Amino acid sequence: MQDSIETLTMAPPAQPSVRPVGVRRWLLLALVFIGFATSVLYFSWWFRDGRIYDPWLALCFGLALFYVAVQVYCACYVYLKIESPETEPPPDGWLVDVFIPVYDEPHEMVERSLKAALAIRYPHRTFLLDDARDPRFAALAKRLGVEYCVRSDNRDAKAGNVNAALSASDAEFVTIFDVDHIPEPDYLDSILGHFRDASVGFVQSAVGFSNACESWIARAGAEQSTDALGPTSMGMYGCGAAQVWGSHCTFRRATLDSIGGHQTGLAEDLHTSLRVHAAGWTSVFVPSLKALGLVPGDLMAAAKQQFKWARGVFEILLEVYPRVWKRLSLTQNLAYAVRFTYYLIGTVFLAHSVLAAAILTFGPLSARAAFSEYLLHSIPFAASVILVRRAALSAWGGNSSSMASNWRGYVHTFLLWPVYTLALVLALLRIRVPHISTPKKTSRRIPPILVVPQVTLMAVLLAAVGSRLVQGWVMADVFPILFALALAAIQVFAVIHTRQPAATQQEN
Repeated sequence: MQDSIETLTMAPPAQPSVRPVGVRRWLLLALVFIGFATSVLYFSWWFRDGRIYDPWLALCFGLALFYVAVQVYCACYVYLKIESPETEPPPDGWLVDVFIPVYDEPHEMVERSLKAALAIRYPHRTFLLDDARDPRFAALAKRLGVEYCVRSDNRDAKAGNVNAALSASDAEFVTIFDVDHIPEPDYLDSILGHFRDASVGFVQSAVGFSNACESWIARAGAEQSTDALGPTSMGMYGCGAAQVWGSHCTFRRATLDSIGGHQTGLAEDLHTSLRVHAAGWTSVFVPSLKALGLVPGDLMAAAKQQFKWARGVFEILLEVYPRVWKRLSLTQNLAYAVRFTYYLIGTVFLAHSVLAAAILTFGPLSARAAFSEYLLHSIPFAASVILVRRAALSAWGGNSSSMASNWRGYVHTFLLWPVYTLALVLALLRIRVPHISTPKKTSRRIPPILVVPQVTLMAVLLAAVGSRLVQGWVMADVFPILFALALAAIQVFAVIHTRQPAATQQEN
């Protein structure tokens, strides 16, 4: 197991950088200041030539201001609050139960997960939570000597499975592992000491992936997560809002009891985090990497996972957060604002794409010139945002090679704009979505429906460029044309690479 972590290509921080903390923070603060200055330049465009008095532009300005506030300003604040907890030795004699919920995963994967859980050195009991009600799993549990829990239905999916098992557990602490996550033997030794503080409700350790080189999609998905599972999680901990990330999280049993058990929903981990913090408990994020899981290795699996998460996050923002925000501190609210609005990137990408196509095709010269000016004001701002995030990853991202080239993560995000946009629409319309399981086996087959929106958007953008060239272009059209071509190129590149193995690109 140790070798697998050392050779892992994509992982959150195993150890912080050796550079002095003060130097890292001052550098980040300087870049944040530059980013703020470029945002002022960006917003200055909206106030020129009376644009702010146009009702439609005023609405767009309000939306832009909201997005920048929550996804840039709040994110920068979270970076500046980055903290890493001191290592605490585990006490002796605490009762710990390790839960491994399963549904329809391969038998070999379940066996590997159970054996890894049994190998954890700190004394504990291991539970197999079988929502498949599979006799093979019952026999496996008996053969390995682990506790076996089964219930009569699958209500509330994973959260319901966990809550049903809590009635069979009397341990003071409960650790939950997704079945595809394999822990190190010293996992609990790195976690339990933080519970010496009686206010700590749960401890989440860093999440890494063992299959990032399986395919281009796997590597891109892993790169997309490096910020959220690294610097942002460390910053949320500094804000008092470290959150559950689904797997290898350890709960104080009293914490779950105080909020009525593990919370339900498509983003049950975020829901549980929010309820825990609203109840007054604190949480800890440990950046050391003590367990490895699997990132989706094909487009279908990635789309299902990202849709489930996005739809769940929007649902919590619209239906749960309004009822509890007053019980959170200001810093916690700012940290949650970043998490709740991350998936709006899909709608932002689509809006800019449609706007570019419409202006190039139908816009008069004045509109095309204004859009060109808008792009010129946006480029420094966008570059500064990327620079700030790269600086945070470089300073607090450990030795992951993703720090040198995480461009695939951005491409992966823009590839999935239809998924994020659909999730937002369904959440706004209050259309319920059943639980979605992420496939554990990688498939090279891509259902055409998954790439129809991207190919359509690409065609619309290229048609808009062609239309402008046929109608006649001037210098004011150069930046809008290049912008449209860049957006189309991203879609083409992403669609082509969804089938490509990642191993051939490790050196890039």
